[in-house]
Amino acid sequence: MDHPQHYTAKELAGLPGLPGTEQAVNYRARKEGWPSEKRPGKGGGRVYPLSCLPKTTRDHLQGGMIEAHVDAVCQLPAITAQTLPVVAEKTATPAVTELKRFQREAMDARVFFMRLIERAVATGYGVNEAIQRVADEAKAGTLPPAALKQAERANARKSEGRSLSFGGMKKWWGAWVESGKNPVALAPKTVEKLPQRTLADWVRDYNGRANFVCLAPGIPGWLPYFLDEYRRPSKPSAAEALRSMKRRSPAGLEIPSYDQIARLMKKIPAIYLEKGRMTGAEYKSLMGYADRDSSEYPPMTIGQIDGHSFKAYVAHPTTGAHFHPEVCGVICLTTKVLVGWSAGLAESWRTVADAFRHACTVNESKPWGGVLAILEPDRGAGNMAKVNSDECFGIIGRIGTTFLPPEKGGNPQGHGGIERSNQSIWIRAAKDLPTYTGKDMDRIVRKRVYLKLEKDLKKATTAGQLGQVEKTSELLLSWREFLAYLEDWVIRYNNTPHSALAKITAPPPGEPDGKPVRRHMTPFEAWAQAVSDGWKPTVYEGDMLEHLFMPHERITVKRERFTLHGNTYHAYELCRWHGQEMIAAYDIHNAENVWVLDLEERPICVAKWNGNKRHAQPVSVVEKAIMDRENRRGSNLERKLEMVRAEAQRDTIEVAATHHELPIELLAGEEMRRQKVVDLAESRKLRDVSNPLDVYFMILDRIKAGDATAYQLQWKEDYEYWDKTKKKLGLFKDDEYCLKDPADQVKTETEQ
Repeated sequence: MDHPQHYTAKELAGLPGLPGTEQAVNYRARKEGWPSEKRPGKGGGRVYPLSCLPKTTRDHLQGGMIEAHVDAVCQLPAITAQTLPVVAEKTATPAVTELKRFQREAMDARVFFMRLIERAVATGYGVNEAIQRVADEAKAGTLPPAALKQAERANARKSEGRSLSFGGMKKWWGAWVESGKNPVALAPKTVEKLPQRTLADWVRDYNGRANFVCLAPGIPGWLPYFLDEYRRPSKPSAAEALRSMKRRSPAGLEIPSYDQIARLMKKIPAIYLEKGRMTGAEYKSLMGYADRDSSEYPPMTIGQIDGHSFKAYVAHPTTGAHFHPEVCGVICLTTKVLVGWSAGLAESWRTVADAFRHACTVNESKPWGGVLAILEPDRGAGNMAKVNSDECFGIIGRIGTTFLPPEKGGNPQGHGGIERSNQSIWIRAAKDLPTYTGKDMDRIVRKRVYLKLEKDLKKATTAGQLGQVEKTSELLLSWREFLAYLEDWVIRYNNTPHSALAKITAPPPGEPDGKPVRRHMTPFEAWAQAVSDGWKPTVYEGDMLEHLFMPHERITVKRERFTLHGNTYHAYELCRWHGQEMIAAYDIHNAENVWVLDLEERPICVAKWNGNKRHAQPVSVVEKAIMDRENRRGSNLERKLEMVRAEAQRDTIEVAATHHELPIELLAGEEMRRQKVVDLAESRKLRDVSNPLDVYFMILDRIKAGDATAYQLQWKEDYEYWDKTKKKLGLFKDDEYCLKDPADQVKTETEQ
């Protein structure tokens, strides 16, 4: 018998023209009466000759289909997401870590019986005999109780009363031997079509472009199209993504139901499902992180600084109106003490510098603080300003602190210590005020408070009290009260147990006579313990600290003079440095004097303000910043006003002008009349002679200059005593300045 001309049912399964399983091939052979022969050798079974097989199968086995197969491959259509072949998953022994609990329990129980069979074979029993004996004892219930319990687990069936059978144990023994006694081969197969790990790994690696993706075995063809619609920054719901997928997916794609999508989404980890919906710091909130342990460092080794927009209205220090101030804090990562803080009108380098100065300040009223070895900021504008961050001239670098900003912004998780303190101090402080405006504040109450503040502001403005009172509403804290309020919250935080510090047994904070309890240390207690252990902070004494915190900038000396922030300064000692670069150290609150240093920061002289084309008095940095801010706010209001006027004119109908040729004499007369109106307006220095307010201010200027006429004085009095019923009095009732048309005014004066 030529073996290549005879095939077993297992070898024939899946070939062209035949079923895909061994059992189906045997069934068809019996039904059609195929001739067969006994398979020679160990194992037995039947083999079928080539002549009894279907023609398609015979041609395939004899190689007659090779050329036709090549031609068919060459004529295949273009590959798309729908025509991509799904590679069948290879039958391989899974890893132990991929087994579920019921699979592991059944595997351990079957290994137990394989060991029993091996012991029986070792004592002289045959394999079939040993298997039959174990099966008979299991059916009879004569096995030990532990073995009977293992028999129930080995079956991996929920029904009770099932026992071991010879056929089942024979299959286990075959798998045990063929796998080289690998226990995983005995684990029952799972009926899960799409393993969760396979799905998660595919979604993790998928980066869009559904038309060009290769699908893993078991992944439905609609999943990449759904993910493209679902993983968007706008965060659409699953239902909305399904509707978008129906509109944009190619024709012929199988559209799933909402329940199918919901079941599949439960198998996908959130960190992979939210990819694209969340970015930056928001997406990192789902990822793991490393806890930074700074307990091994001495205090003031590493500090963090961060600004925070205070989430409550307080009174403006200049106007008294309501606004959101900016607060900035500096924290020691070792002891968690907030060593310094400051508050300002907005985020700026001055607020950051003042908070750092406060952190370095140590005196009788503030015994905590000192010079930090390393300062970690974010990449905010105030922190990264050259006056603070420059290695040579920056305030932080000159005092001896290493400035270490992150390479990229948008990573608040990298500064968790100071970010968490914002929640513990500034957010809690804001929530304790009635003017709190955080996102968790009740919307109705927030609106009522805002309307009340606006009403009080309008009342104060009408009464002329804006800028004359500390606050325009009783709901607000004045600036002085606000700073004292923040100081109280900082002390309260530093006296509160911190979960990142070590535990001690002591009375509660603020209760020295209380019952000792097991609790975490407070930041102040951690600071006191470090001091008692012999540590001392680095402190600058006297005026040295004030000098170090003076901002430094490069200047160029020309003819004993230089310009700084629009002010011109002079010193006779600068004659030797004409045309050279120097360093100017200045006080941000006082512009009278500027300290001039050479490039090695050796003092040269003190330059005095000696005149400025812009201002009659020297303008300090703070005053200049206030004026700049006022100009910016004025420009913003002007732009808004332009937008309002544009919206009001949006319905204007434009009509094309009709051109008419006018006589030259008429044009000359109109030109003379127009010129006379212009000359009259120029002589009175008025922008619009029909505007009474402009006339009023013109008369005030003439009164100051001493050339106002009696008529103008009487007009001013009538204007100031305008009747409350909006009626004009006296000369103001029909005066020459307030005619509706300037041309009419010219006509009136000509007639007079």
